[in-house]
This record gives sequence, C-alpha cells and structure tokens, in this order.
Amino acid sequence: MNLLWLDRLGDWNPQLFRELKGRLKLRNLVVVTTVALLTQLLVVMNFYFQISEKSRYSNYCVKNQQSECLVNAAGYIVVDWHSWWMELFTILSWILPFILLLGAVYMLISDVGKEQHRGTLNFIKLSPESSENILIGKILGAPILLYAGILLFIPLHLASAIGAGVPLGLLLSFYLLVWGCSLFFGNIMLLYSFQVGFHAWLCSFLTLIFGSPCLQIINFVMYTGTKEDVYNGNLQWFYLPIGSNLLVLEAFLLLNCGLCNYVVWRSLNRRFRQPNATLISKKQSYWLVAYFEVLILGFFVGNYNSELVNYDSYWHWFGLIAFLEIINLLAFVFLIPALSPHRQELQDWVRYRRWDGVSGRKSFWNRSLVQDLVWAEKSPAVVAIALNLVIKTVIWAAWVIFATQNPYKIQTIAVLILSANLILIYAAIAQMILLMKSPKRGILAAIVVSGLILLPLLAVQESPGLLLFSVFPWFAMEHASATAIFMSLLGQWSLLGLLSVQMTKKLRQAGESASKALFSERRSLPTQ
Repeated sequence: MNLLWLDRLGDWNPQLFRELKGRLKLRNLVVVTTVALLTQLLVVMNFYFQISEKSRYSNYCVKNQQSECLVNAAGYIVVDWHSWWMELFTILSWILPFILLLGAVYMLISDVGKEQHRGTLNFIKLSPESSENILIGKILGAPILLYAGILLFIPLHLASAIGAGVPLGLLLSFYLLVWGCSLFFGNIMLLYSFQVGFHAWLCSFLTLIFGSPCLQIINFVMYTGTKEDVYNGNLQWFYLPIGSNLLVLEAFLLLNCGLCNYVVWRSLNRRFRQPNATLISKKQSYWLVAYFEVLILGFFVGNYNSELVNYDSYWHWFGLIAFLEIINLLAFVFLIPALSPHRQELQDWVRYRRWDGVSGRKSFWNRSLVQDLVWAEKSPAVVAIALNLVIKTVIWAAWVIFATQNPYKIQTIAVLILSANLILIYAAIAQMILLMKSPKRGILAAIVVSGLILLPLLAVQESPGLLLFSVFPWFAMEHASATAIFMSLLGQWSLLGLLSVQMTKKLRQAGESASKALFSERRSLPTQ
C-alpha cells in the first residue's frame, strides 16, 4: 500500500516526490518528533506548575471578592480551567503561525537559492513537468519537516481550543487564514527572490515586517470570536456591515486572501516560465490597482462618514488623505519594479516593434506604438504606471467630490494630482536607470527612488513650501496659494516632458546600437 501511494504521488507530482524522498529520512523524522514533543511537554509543564503551587495569587484560579485565590481542603488553589486552557490556546495561536510563516519562507527561499546557485534549477525547468507542478513540489516539499513539526502541535492546540470553549468552525477558519497567509508570503517572497536574488534572511525579515499585521488581524478575529462581550460590530465596507457577524467577516477575509493568492500565484508561474518577463503584465496591473483602490475605498465609505470625520478640521481631514496616500505610495513603489522591463527587453522592443508613419490614417488609439505602450510587456512601463495612477486618482477624486461634505475638495484634488505626478516622475527615473548598462541598475534605481522620496522631508523646517514638490504635499497645502500649486503642477509636467524626451532618445540609441552590433556580428561570420 505504501509503494502504491508513493507511485501515485510520483505520477501526480514528480518534483514533490523527489523533495519528500530527500527529506523524510528516519533520522530527520525522529529529530523533528523529539523536538516537537519535548517542546510541548515543557510548555504544558510550565503552565501546570503555575496552578499546582499553594499560592494565594494566581492567574488561573477562582478568586473571591478580595481577588485572592480560593483554596480547597488540601490547601491547593481552585483552578479556573477555562482561563488556563484559553491562555495556552492564545500562546500557541501566536507562536505556531509565526514559526510556520518565517520558517517556511526561510526554508523555501534557501532551498530554491541553492538550486539556482548549483544550476540544477535550470535543469528542473527543462524537465517535461509543468511549471505549476514544479512550484507546488517546491512549496510543499522544501519545508516539509517544518510542516511535520507544526502538525505534531495540532493535537495540543485542538485540545486547548476545546478546553477554552472555542467553536470548531472558528478554529477551522483560523487554520484556513493562517494557511492562506503563509502561502501568500511564501509565494510573494519566492517571486521577489526571482527578481532580485535569493536572500533567505532578508526574505524572512520582510515577512516578519509585513506578515505581523496580518497575523495580528487573524488573532484579533479569533480573540473577538471567543470574547463576544468585547466584539465591535461597527466595521463596514461600502455600508455593508461585515463586522456585524463574525462568519461574514471571516468569509470576507478568506475571499480577499484567496484573491491575493491567485494573483501572486499567476505572477509566480509566469515569472518561472519566463525568467526575463516582468513580474506582472500591464493588463493585470490595471485590474489589480482597480481592485486595490476599491477595496480601500470601501472601508473609507463605510466607516469615515460625516458623523465620524470632522471635516471642518484641516488636519483631521488631511490625516485621512495622508494615510491613504502613504498606502498608495507603498503600493506603487512595489508596482514600479514589477512592471518595468530591463535593458535587454527594452532593446528587443525597440529593435523589433513596428513604427507607425507620421502620415498614417490610423486613429491615435489604434496606432501600434500606443497599443505597445499600454499592453506590450517589453515596452517602457511609464504609460502603464500613468494609467494606473489615473485609475487611482479618478476613484478617489469621485469619492471626494460626490460622497463627502468638506470645504477642502479643491486642495484634496490638488494633493491627489501632485502625488500622482511625483510617482510618475519616479517611475520615469527608475525606467531610465534600468536602461543603463550597469549590472547593479536594479539596486541603483531603488536607492535613487528611495532618496527622492525621503530627502524632501529633511527640508521641512527650512522651507516647508518644497513639500509641494514631494509625495507629501498635504503638509504644505494648508497655507499654499493657488499660484504656488499651479507652479508646482507646471514644474512637474515640465519635468515629465523632459524625462519623456530623454527616455525616447535613449531608447532609440539603445535600439540602434544593438542593431549595429547584431549586423556587425553577421558580417564578421566566415563565408564558405
């Protein structure tokens, strides 16, 4: 039966079979089992010793009106087993997801990095297996020993949940959310590693930074599900009371977690098949940005209404706008490198694309150049970034104009446009740097863009008006005149025009130099 099961596994996913066969050795299983069981024993004994002492004060005892522990005839405290099990369940619910999240990311990135360094990853790609099977085999197989250790903790976690009175449906949703969160960060860190290199410790650190809020939300949902008296059901999304029912909130979280995993999985599979491709296509970016903006807008519409927001207070209103713009800035900082092709891809695009004649009768939209800039993967990403910024600005401008009652609508629209212009300028600068011949152009682009974002903050005290030329214009908008705002817009558009001309010139030069090198190589071939 075991041989039949292994044969079926090998037929379904040979890569997973190889990963399991290489790691599930008897020695490894004995070590993992021993460590898991001893750790559980130490945790349980630590909790047990806290209730076995003859003490008048304890966190897990039934207390009288003087907050002293009640004791029985033998002198031992009367244990509040519900609190005891709940404390154990809470600690395990925090520790196990963190171990799973960080450990799985580290082991996966480290394993794929070793394959890449040895050159065996390219050999695996040449196998008849599909890219989906190879990635599934790596994701499930590389951290299999960690998965085995976590599974050994499940009986204790389940027993503590039953002892604490946690509903099994809530516990199941907790497992699904943790699994979805771990899968998302494992996939996105693997995708990130294919782009910038395999650095396991760096990926684990980034996972800790960005994964902690996700696990905090999951544990908050779990906590509120077991403490109905502290549950706040006021959370809304487009006035839909998703917070009024815990089951609806969990379904909302699971749906969005599933959508995020689907998008990342598609991008990872695409990047694995085409190593020189961008992380996402331009078409995917438009849908992704629209989904992201509508998702955030739903919480603003549902929760920041006229009863909660003091529109007469400048900083109260622009505090919300600043929060919104910072979130979008972070999102576009990741979107720019995900859409921007590097030098070789741009050279190929310039060399082989069809150039429209000036006197052509095609409409502007039907010209091949416009179509390429909007949809083609190897074309410069500036136009695609601009369209994504238009999507973002239109969505939020419509909300500001039609759904809010505040005296700062014009200033808010100006902030949205100024911020979008600066992000587009950063995208153009990053694309020009990626045209350079330097092998470290990706790192250089990241350093330059980060410096351009952060440096204006250093000039706040000396010249606050300079913040109109930064992605933080709301700091200077309160006392800015219409002339200053117009000059800022004019300066940004002039800089964008200059960068566009310079980029077009560099693209043509890169295409011409590549074509000359290609033709010279052909002429140098020996004739027979």
